[in-house]
Amino acid sequence: MPELKCTVQTCVHNNQFLCDLEKIQVGGDSAKTAQETCCDSFQERKEGSYMNYSGQQMASDCASVDCRAKECMYNENCQCHAGRISVEGGDARQSSATECATFKCCSAR
Repeated sequence: MPELKCTVQTCVHNNQFLCDLEKIQVGGDSAKTAQETCCDSFQERKEGSYMNYSGQQMASDCASVDCRAKECMYNENCQCHAGRISVEGGDARQSSATECATFKCCSAR
């Protein structure tokens, strides 16, 4: 499992830059750059919502990552094999405003 850091403070799953999901989904089937990827697991935190949405999971610095970015050098059979990943998107209001900043296109090897 990759070490996961997340800067998307508007996500309901973000708890002090850690994610409370055991598995996240990175989208971007035809992505060639990090900006063309996104965290499909993103859910916007609405005003007044509890920080840890699931209430059951503790936030962790590791998560399993299902990856749809077929051109990423870390994607093996739709699983991320990077040692660390960073999901970014600061004030995102929807998943398309997030990105996997660790994405590297296979042709960039």
